[in-house]
Amino acid sequence: MAEGARHAHPEAVIEIIPLADGGDGTIEALYAGAGGKVEEMYVKGALGEPETAVWLSLPEVAVVELASACGIAKLTGRTLKPLEAHTYGLGQVINSVVGMRRHRRIVIAVGGSASTDGGAGALTACGVKFLNANGNEVPPGGGYLDQIATCDVSSIKDWMRDLQMEIATDVYNPLTGPYGAARVFAPQKGAIESDIEKLECNLVHYARVLGHATGRADYKFPGSGAAGGTAFGLASAFDAKVVSGFAFVKEVLNLDSKLEKADLIITGEGKLDGQTISGKAIGELLKMAKSMRRDLIAVPAVVSKDEPGALIGFKAIVPSAQDDALASFDDIARATTEAIRKIRT
Repeated sequence: MAEGARHAHPEAVIEIIPLADGGDGTIEALYAGAGGKVEEMYVKGALGEPETAVWLSLPEVAVVELASACGIAKLTGRTLKPLEAHTYGLGQVINSVVGMRRHRRIVIAVGGSASTDGGAGALTACGVKFLNANGNEVPPGGGYLDQIATCDVSSIKDWMRDLQMEIATDVYNPLTGPYGAARVFAPQKGAIESDIEKLECNLVHYARVLGHATGRADYKFPGSGAAGGTAFGLASAFDAKVVSGFAFVKEVLNLDSKLEKADLIITGEGKLDGQTISGKAIGELLKMAKSMRRDLIAVPAVVSKDEPGALIGFKAIVPSAQDDALASFDDIARATTEAIRKIRT
């Protein structure tokens, strides 16, 4: 995009700011903009496979990213198993970071998940026990949540002392219901209709059991359905605050002051559609641009033709992909040049 902007306006002063909203790339964006130290560790991936996860150590905060440990992008080329996928690997990272006692503030970015387990896998890795009617541990995965009879969270009470934990989400969806984790996002993770119905019922049951154990049973708050309900599970068990992933990234990168100096803002996106304005980075950036009275150009790969409401507010929109093919660097540069020339004329 910067190359395309230079081609359209050679005299322009350009500042490149990688952005994220709590999903894939959050740690990379924060590291590029704020530095810190990227730490690695081995964990179990979403289907139990060995995976290398990363987390970011900043002076005032540790950032853990679900997508790095057990995200759906890690399963590219593999058969998705929506009832078996879990968040255990995320819990392994959380457990390790908390155990180091190097940071009092920990932010967990939960976008990009492969599972719909309500965060039960992550909590299990942190010491929470989910037991069936026979007193045995329940297997990981959203398809087994209905087997949970009791939940023991006693082991994490002292473990969480003096910690400020936040859950950074990229959507506002509740845990259950027509706009919940199962009905909206599970189909993207390989779930068919029967899977969706089972996951929906399982999440309702899980919320009741976990809520009874923690005393925090509100599963309708905005963002509780993020990452297959992981936001609800972690917020309930850890008494953690759910925050906007984009707002957290904006805070760390001091984005407000940078945009105030800009005459024009240009941003990219994979697909511009209805989810764009529901907590995603580009939708939040659009709100900022409007409040600052700055023009915002979007250069998405593709644009949804079914949701025109998602296209309101941009100064120009020029898709970079052609005939549903992947957009190359040259395609993105060309689209950016075209968009700038479009508004200048």
